[in-house]
Amino acid sequence: MSYPQAYPEPAPAAARSNRVYTNFAVYKGGAAMNFKVIKPSWEYRADGALAMKDAGVALLEFAPAQQGSGTAPGERRYDWENKTNIALSPAELGDLIDVVGGGGAGKNIYHDPNKGRAGEGTEGKSLSMNPGTRGVKEVYLNLMHKVRGQPDKKVSVSLSAGEMVVLRRLSEYVIPYLLGFDEIFQYDGGADAGPSDGLGADWARPVSNDAAPVAMPTSAPF
Repeated sequence: MSYPQAYPEPAPAAARSNRVYTNFAVYKGGAAMNFKVIKPSWEYRADGALAMKDAGVALLEFAPAQQGSGTAPGERRYDWENKTNIALSPAELGDLIDVVGGGGAGKNIYHDPNKGRAGEGTEGKSLSMNPGTRGVKEVYLNLMHKVRGQPDKKVSVSLSAGEMVVLRRLSEYVIPYLLGFDEIFQYDGGADAGPSDGLGADWARPVSNDAAPVAMPTSAPF
């Protein structure tokens, strides 16, 4: 019996990249969700030391199921062209861990990209995370994106007990990396040394043929 290789044959040197794409996807009848990671960004200070510029974030992407795509798993199609996302800071990821880990009460996260500036209140995203009430171990993630003068975008995904465990373990694992603590042990200050690429470098490649194509962001998500 033969088994597939863990890694493909190496690509030609000219075609190789240091980027690695991965994600955790949840597909349900009404919508799908992708969990991705965006690395922190770095800059050099005047004394030559390396310092974090922006912490990394965990990106949750939600796409509604396309109408008429069927209900069986193999028949479902999702409208990734109209996806809605929200970028969670390490602290907000801690709130997600608390909820999916059975912390009890639900939590709500609200983002306003214009907070404290002109245009405050004209756009916002709200992510509510609530335990199920049917006596079944599950959590509901509900994302709403409001833009003044436009229809609200709403999408919801339920997480099973197993999906909750995976999401919790992934979140716990990535938080130190989002805060850059791994670089303290890896960076040696050599002339060619430096941290990994920042914003957009690790946008995950969806594993489903119904998922969104990889696209590099033109601005930081919120």
